[in-house]
Amino acid sequence: MKAGVVSFRGEALFEAVLNTVSDAITVIDRDLKVLFQNEAVQKLYGARIGETCYEAYRGRREPCENCIILDVIKDGQPKSALRDVRLPNGNVLWMEVFAGPYRDREGRVVGAVEVVRNVTEQMRLTETCAVLRREIERQAQFHNIITQSKRMKAIFRLIERVASTTSSVLITGESGTGKELIARAIVFNSDRKDKPYVAVNCGAIPENLLESELFGHVRGAFTGAVRDHPGVLEAADGGTAFLDEVGEIPLAAQVKLLRFLQEGESRRVGDAKVRKLDVRIIAATNRDLEGAVRDGAFREDLFFRLNVIPIVLPPLRDRKEDIPPLAAHLLQRLCDAHARNITGLSPETLKAFMNYDWPGNVREMENVIEYALHLTDERNPIRPEQLPAKLLADPAASWSPDHRVSIEDYTKRSILALQDDHSEEQIAEVLGISRKNLWEKRKRWNLQKPGKKT
Repeated sequence: MKAGVVSFRGEALFEAVLNTVSDAITVIDRDLKVLFQNEAVQKLYGARIGETCYEAYRGRREPCENCIILDVIKDGQPKSALRDVRLPNGNVLWMEVFAGPYRDREGRVVGAVEVVRNVTEQMRLTETCAVLRREIERQAQFHNIITQSKRMKAIFRLIERVASTTSSVLITGESGTGKELIARAIVFNSDRKDKPYVAVNCGAIPENLLESELFGHVRGAFTGAVRDHPGVLEAADGGTAFLDEVGEIPLAAQVKLLRFLQEGESRRVGDAKVRKLDVRIIAATNRDLEGAVRDGAFREDLFFRLNVIPIVLPPLRDRKEDIPPLAAHLLQRLCDAHARNITGLSPETLKAFMNYDWPGNVREMENVIEYALHLTDERNPIRPEQLPAKLLADPAASWSPDHRVSIEDYTKRSILALQDDHSEEQIAEVLGISRKNLWEKRKRWNLQKPGKKT
């Protein structure tokens, strides 16, 4: 038998085997272009040979932030991960992803082989996937933080690395950026997630009572102290204390907090007994603490003790890509809370949201949506005339309450309004449709993607 025939039959047999297995198998080159798909992949996504994997499978314009293929190509070592994957039909499945190096005859890594296995049913029906369940739990701790932002996802990765330590964390950011959500994410990803978590707003407590609130007091320590009070730090022993607005702590209490951070020792007001406590401190502030240090309003040594792991939250105006999913999430939550059926944001409303700077960040957006919710008729989208005047780019613009558009026209205009700054996956999510449905609408209405000619 000739060598060419043997080679041909070998390749045919190899491809037949790959097409027989139920796992989705893709071969990807160093430029992340698809070289091979078995039939399991083609049934889900169609033939996408020659396209980049992130465009073919995710509808993105750039590689995913947590791409294990890039890691495999970089170091040549196999990788695995658990991912929640949205299919073109809109279904979300849990997939176990394995990736290994694809080498040439000289042993050089020229790409990667990715094998994806659907483990959704196993996750639901069996207890044999305990390891995968723990991975799902780890990933789910950020479910209350809606984001597409690279900066926020970098913060998530930092949290995963430092959550299990006992080092102090200082979260800074403008009011309304979600500092306590980040604090809770740190706790939930830590070894202390089942231990006490006590939060206190240092700016909401009168200055003369703050020391007692933090460190506790004994009966008779001052007028009104009719019983012993353990304080926040004692209540959090073994767990975590979250000190919000830590920049408002007066200098006298700063000295005691510094000693606690240095020695782990706490003493109640009016008590001679010193207690050893095991408490991790997470602090947050919207103040410029370094500026407060320069002005003498905040102790430099305390600042350094708190700022071991700094986390800086970007304001909403610096992560505009988060506005559409955030708005959709907040609207749905408020509709559920008020038993309303509002169908979304009109394209003009979404444009107003994108053009606004949101000085109050996510908290302000929630208030704006709740305001507009009560002015919007059932089964209608929120339109600009229902927004506070400050959100409109042109306050003098006249929006007619009688203006109506068909669902088809609304969807078409939404796609055009979003497509310059959003991936296909993000557009589909905002509209509440599948990527396949979005593709069909583009084809029917001849709406070309940016950069593609008609």
